[in-house]
Parts: sequence; structure tokens; C-alpha cells
Amino acid sequence: MQDVDHVEQTDEAGSPSPRAADWFWRPWYAKLYWVTALLYWIGLEIMIAIPYDRINTSVANTMVLLILVFNPITVVAVLGYGFLKAKVACGEWVIVPGPASQRPVMDPYTDPSDPRSGDMHFRHIGVIQE
Repeated sequence: MQDVDHVEQTDEAGSPSPRAADWFWRPWYAKLYWVTALLYWIGLEIMIAIPYDRINTSVANTMVLLILVFNPITVVAVLGYGFLKAKVACGEWVIVPGPASQRPVMDPYTDPSDPRSGDMHFRHIGVIQE
């Protein structure tokens, strides 16, 4: 049996792996984005409680359009972009150019995007009865 007294050096000693919290919570723009999203959703809830005839139409239209900006999925996509770039830069994730991956082969007669299927794919919604 061997006694191992040394610690092996790894290749990952270069740059540490970025953490998601460093991109989603710590930067000033992330904090600003989260605070404005919170204020937006609170304002939207207050606006829902007020009768519509008392709300200025332009304010209501602006609130509806801002749903796209402050949607949680949009928040994650915007703040996650820097995290994705950091992961690729440290070498943990690798983007490999190449052909698009092949989808599993579908039966052409049940695939609605295949012109050979005809109306066969309408059976599940009851358009075609047999």
C-alpha cells in the first residue's frame, strides 16, 4: 500500500469557475434590475386592484408592454448572458461549431410538418373520423 503525501495539481488552476450568484445578484445592474422588476410587479398588482376607468390609458398600456421586460424568464436571460460568457471564457463550457444535431426520425405520415402526412395528423383532434 502506498502513502500519498502530495496533492496532484490539476489543469483547472487557471481561472476559477464562475458562480451564478456572481452574475445574478452581485453586480449593480443586477441589483437595479431586480429592484425595478419588484417595483413593477408590485405596481401591477396595485393597478389590478384599481378600477380600469380610473387608470390613465397610457399608463396601463405601458404596464402591459413592460410585462415582456420584467418577465422572470427575460430577467434570467438578460442576467444569464454574462454568466454564459464567463463559463465559456473559463473553458468549463465549450461551444463547438458544426452541423446542427439530427432530430430523431419521425414517421412521415404522423409528422404535421411533412407534406406526405396529408390530413392523417388531424385524427387526434377529431377532424377526421373513421
